Amino acid sequence: MPLIIKKENNHCCDLVNRFDHDRYLTILYAPEQKRDALFALYAFNYEISRIREVVSEPMLGEIRLQWWREAIADIYQGNCRSHEVMPSLAAAVAENELPQDLLMAVIEGRAQDLYDENPDDMPALEDYLSLTAGNLSCLAVHILGQRDIDDLARKLGIAWGYVGLIRAVTYHISLRKSYIPVDLMEKYNIKGKFLSQDYPENMKSVLHELCQYAERHLDHISENKKRIGPEIRSVFLLSALARSYIKTIKKSDYNVFRLEEKADAFSRQWRLLTSALFNRI
Repeated sequence: MPLIIKKENNHCCDLVNRFDHDRYLTILYAPEQKRDALFALYAFNYEISRIREVVSEPMLGEIRLQWWREAIADIYQGNCRSHEVMPSLAAAVAENELPQDLLMAVIEGRAQDLYDENPDDMPALEDYLSLTAGNLSCLAVHILGQRDIDDLARKLGIAWGYVGLIRAVTYHISLRKSYIPVDLMEKYNIKGKFLSQDYPENMKSVLHELCQYAERHLDHISENKKRIGPEIRSVFLLSALARSYIKTIKKSDYNVFRLEEKADAFSRQWRLLTSALFNRI
């Protein structure tokens, strides 16, 4: 596995490096000929995941998502719309025969971002994570050439999604959006839709439970890692990063308002490297 990696100089690479840096790092361990396709996939994901941030009302977000649906459909008709990500994404689709339904499912999942309602329960949250991060991981695995481990790829995406939601709680509050299920809030007697420092012990209990859900998925992947081919392992390096972030969350005593991720950055990258070298998934 090469330790000195050439950085592809293109828009998708720069976008992923800036806004999805953890996935960017995993791509550096992927086969060189597959990196452009992975950059395109994750750049597409970034573009649709940020729609909630840039629109003032859900209908405008729905219009943007519809544009992406039509743009994806056009790719499969041999056409490419004018957008900086689209030529690379179209090439990734053609070269790797990516299933259209998985790309469309990611877009459908992102429609839930536009509305203020919390998920009703944990199954609803897991369905959302499966549609978005789960399908994205399946597509990444397809790019790298293995199509019989979608179950593990989906669990990876769901686990990564849980960790991401925990880390982003304070950011989501700024958007007036919460992904914490209603039943979980009620279970720990938290009023309203948002976690808050006003309910410290209750908040910690919620986040502890979410971490446990993530760890169950990660443990299942570890128990079945023999099914993961050598050229696919770079995608599953997210599991090492997920465990590192969970460790940081635990160090903060499940207080997302006091996370010190920068302080743990070196140990997180060391864990990524050793996981890649010794197949510690």
